[in-house]
Amino acid sequence: MKECQLCKNCYTDDVNTCPKDGMPTYHSISGEPVLEGKYHLECRLGQGGMGVVYKSRHAYLKTSHAIKVILPDLVGNDPQLVTRFRQEALAAAAIRHQNVVGVSDYGVSQGTMPFLVMEFVEGESLHDLLDREKKLSPEKAFDLMSAICAGVGAAHNQGIVHRDLKPLNIMICKDKSNMSEAVKILDFGLAKIKSGELLGSFIQAQTTGLMGSPYYMAPEQWADEEPDAKSDVYSLGVMLYQMIAGDVPFKGSSIPAIMKKHLSDEVPPLNTFDVSVSPQIELAIRHTLAKEPGKRTATVEQIVEELRTALGITSQIPGTVGSITNRSLPVSTLSILTNPPQAKIFVDNVAVGQSQTNGWLLLEGLQSGNHQLRVSSEGFQDWESNMIFDGKPKQVVAELKA
Repeated sequence: MKECQLCKNCYTDDVNTCPKDGMPTYHSISGEPVLEGKYHLECRLGQGGMGVVYKSRHAYLKTSHAIKVILPDLVGNDPQLVTRFRQEALAAAAIRHQNVVGVSDYGVSQGTMPFLVMEFVEGESLHDLLDREKKLSPEKAFDLMSAICAGVGAAHNQGIVHRDLKPLNIMICKDKSNMSEAVKILDFGLAKIKSGELLGSFIQAQTTGLMGSPYYMAPEQWADEEPDAKSDVYSLGVMLYQMIAGDVPFKGSSIPAIMKKHLSDEVPPLNTFDVSVSPQIELAIRHTLAKEPGKRTATVEQIVEELRTALGITSQIPGTVGSITNRSLPVSTLSILTNPPQAKIFVDNVAVGQSQTNGWLLLEGLQSGNHQLRVSSEGFQDWESNMIFDGKPKQVVAELKA
């Protein structure tokens, strides 16, 4: 297969000049630009440490996909790469959530080239958004972080820790009207899978060296300690800080310098970056960046709740805060009483809050129609109910069984 040097379009080996722009083509992959006889590679989207990503079209279904391929020369340079690649396939395929890029297939082409078929997302990365806008308002950062946390929470519920959360791994779809649907989390190549059932006969590789991106790695990752969900919380905290401040909290001229700051330096106040926010917002961000995991924000759901409280936002259904909704439809107020209290509450599989110590939570802004309500608490079976809302206030009691 050949590719155009300029537009990155893919062609058969007999095409020496790109018909689109007249630029020379170069040889990139052995064989035709078709994988498994059905995935037609159309153009290169990008390349990273884990391989090359192409846009493709299914020969029969005519659907677009993103396909990540490990080229043979990359495999030769890093024997662990194929193992991590398969781990990415296992991790991403186990998560079914609107804020996580879906995986639909995995295979090995020509016996030497592993590939992963993913949902094609047309839009921009959070990295590109921040590069363009520099700083976001706390309200916009809250919208983004709520959706990101919903996807990360779905991974954590499957026993999967991402370990490499950063703006480059967050995509924002351009064809979605609200942020709760627009955000997609990518790249589970460094994910740690805790579930033995999910792993099956697959043995996770033990790799050496850094496992993550220096600006976003939690102190325990630098110390080569076992990462868990709170390591992802720290990475999300760095991203949240960056959204509002316009830069990451810890920078350095070398990896050891960055490591030292993550391990020992205090988080710079936001006013260092000429940003003025309420003490409550700054405290919520600092809570995610505590050096010791035991003093850090406990869960991704708690990140959202602390931000919501700091911003003075009543718990609302995702998609109604700072986003486009159908104003012609009436909205409902829902009062929920949970037993046990302090249970996590989800609407349409998106976390919306946690009941208080008295068991109550008030949700406002629920649009008319059919919605799935789920209540979850550790040690109890999930409580679920499909409810129809018509703009009138409703009240529900969720009794969870042990």
